[in-house]
Amino acid sequence: MRSFIQLLVSIALFFLSANTSEGQSRFISLEGNVLPKGNPVKADGNIYRFNSPVLRLIRTQSKSSRGTILLLPGGGYEILKIKNEGEKVAQFLNSESFDVAILEYHVSKTLKTRDVALSDALKAFRLLNKSQKTFGLNDDRLAIMGISSGGHLAARTVQNLGENEQPSDLILISPTYLNETISGTVIPEVMPPLQPTSRLFCTFSAGDNKEWIYSSEEYSKIWKGYDGQASFNLLPDSTFVSDKDSNPLDTRLKLPGLLKTFIEEKSATSGSVPNPAAIPVAGYNPKRHVEKLALIAKEKFDLIMVGNSITNNFDKPKYQPVWNQFFAPRKAINLGYSGYRTENILWNIQNGELDGQSPKVIVLEIGTNNVDEKNYPTRHTAGQLAGGIEAIVNLLREKCPDAKIIVLRCFPGCYDGPNPTSHRAILNRASDIVSKLADGKHVFYCDVNHVFLNIDGSINHEMMSDWLHPTQAGAKAWAQAMEPLLSELMGDKSLDTDIPANTAIVPVTKLENDSYDWWARHSEVLRIKDSINPEIVLIGNSITHFWGGVPQLKNTDGKPRNPNGPKSWDSLFGNYRVLNLGFGWDRTQNVLWRLDHGELDGLQPRSVIINIGTNNTSETPNARMNTAAEIAEGVRAICGRVRSKVPGTKIILMAVFPREQSPTHPRRILINEINKQLEAFAMEQKITFVNIGPKMLASDGTLSKDIAGDFCHPTEKGYQIWVDAIRSLISEP
Repeated sequence: MRSFIQLLVSIALFFLSANTSEGQSRFISLEGNVLPKGNPVKADGNIYRFNSPVLRLIRTQSKSSRGTILLLPGGGYEILKIKNEGEKVAQFLNSESFDVAILEYHVSKTLKTRDVALSDALKAFRLLNKSQKTFGLNDDRLAIMGISSGGHLAARTVQNLGENEQPSDLILISPTYLNETISGTVIPEVMPPLQPTSRLFCTFSAGDNKEWIYSSEEYSKIWKGYDGQASFNLLPDSTFVSDKDSNPLDTRLKLPGLLKTFIEEKSATSGSVPNPAAIPVAGYNPKRHVEKLALIAKEKFDLIMVGNSITNNFDKPKYQPVWNQFFAPRKAINLGYSGYRTENILWNIQNGELDGQSPKVIVLEIGTNNVDEKNYPTRHTAGQLAGGIEAIVNLLREKCPDAKIIVLRCFPGCYDGPNPTSHRAILNRASDIVSKLADGKHVFYCDVNHVFLNIDGSINHEMMSDWLHPTQAGAKAWAQAMEPLLSELMGDKSLDTDIPANTAIVPVTKLENDSYDWWARHSEVLRIKDSINPEIVLIGNSITHFWGGVPQLKNTDGKPRNPNGPKSWDSLFGNYRVLNLGFGWDRTQNVLWRLDHGELDGLQPRSVIINIGTNNTSETPNARMNTAAEIAEGVRAICGRVRSKVPGTKIILMAVFPREQSPTHPRRILINEINKQLEAFAMEQKITFVNIGPKMLASDGTLSKDIAGDFCHPTEKGYQIWVDAIRSLISEP
């Protein structure tokens, strides 16, 4: 009650002290309290000594304000260029009938400041979004504008806002640092929201940092490719460079005119415009089409491979060994066409290529040409591509209602080298949308992209030498990864003759009986995962399974059972959306199977916590005990799957927890060796590695029952040690 009264007093003081003369500033804390002044500004117009985050409110004198803009000036996160990139920009925006709130956010010489500044920006935006009218600001429209490093902060802010709290517009002037990648990866650290509702305006001076220009242009392309409205402008006449201290909206330059046009425009509406990726169009190879029609009329096929040049390549001599091993014995036909897009495949099917056929399985590989901006006049968005693939699937169901359809995730290629570009980002987004088509009855989604990628997210040159088409080795790896699903749907035996000796990396289903229904839990995960839309995903065995969360713990009869660590679970995850992919008795090979069968497909968690491997140290009639090297390889394979499926997600790899009471027990010695190898792997790949083993053990190395009652599964006290170790790693900015 007292804080509410204080807020009312603060608001009253604000209005009493308000002076509506143009350029007059008023200062508000991020708690909504009126302040007498902001941070000290030096004679050069910059803030060097930061005290606390402050919103400086400057209202327009226009009688009809268009809205409010949260303005984030730059300064490399070390200073704030409050005069040139704050006050002068605010004057321009005021003249265009916008109220302005300049944020004085945390600055210092440490990298951690960036996350603190992000927290400031998120609080500031949410405060304005809730209280624009309260502060005398127009609430018709709330945009974010960032300049240089402030542009980087603005992009991060939008990335971390919820789907329903996006700004009306995002304006980025020479945004820096968008070329930076997630530690240990080649994946961009800052990405557009998956469903951008804001309009994006991005501009750069042609004479600025080339990497920043390229990354900003790619950011804009991804925004547009995610079905958002975006424009990127490279200005040859601009004198504003991101590391210089000058007015970016100098009226002698072209930028102010472009920005004025942008803010005066209204958001475009898509209406009911037909999807070009779903409108049949004749392709470029009528001769091949005629040849395939002749084969279709002459013979019945059990397996039909549909796609573009990636599939077409199986007709080439060097790919024939793979075709002859995996597909030819199944009476297959290759309906791959080099250069084809979804609209061309639709035309082929509508013009006879499946007439009279009743195959057991159809494999669909398509999409990369739809987003090819180098060889085609138009690039389709992720939504358009997904719609085109859905149209093909619907037509396949109509033509061949009894066939099982395998929809392959779009392969991760591009035309600019091994690292991801807007091309791959759009394909990934389209694939996430398409994954929802899988029903487990007629349509099956298959992701084999991990075979083409290195653990850092770059393309493996041996698997894709031109960064787009699989090599012979890549084609075989693809066939091997698809083989378990293909053989199941064909109703025959696996044709893969190269099964690894290491059982820890060969995906398998349930191996052991436990106190719950393994298959029912897997089915429930698939049913609820999308509705949860988890921020955090835990992957593991019974140690993770019995901790708590959803899916709810159940006994074999389907009735709920109590979790082992409810208090610690709630204290850590109570404010997050969390999906628990822990399955009792699972080994690394079980996790690989579950990941290959959809448990992570289509999700975009911020963090994935992996705790697996302890059951691989057991010898049972159903599975042998693995060596430390084999178990470490299994964990590496899981990390590879996770990186491929959710490239922007932070991986937290847990060391295998200590088991058995005595430090000299053979299993404990084996676990110690596993953890040495996992730590080396994590260090090499810059993956966050957490080993809580020493904190779980007594000074003499023994494991007590108050930490793990059965010398394996943590008690509430044991789980609390885990909580304390990872709390800071999963906390939001």
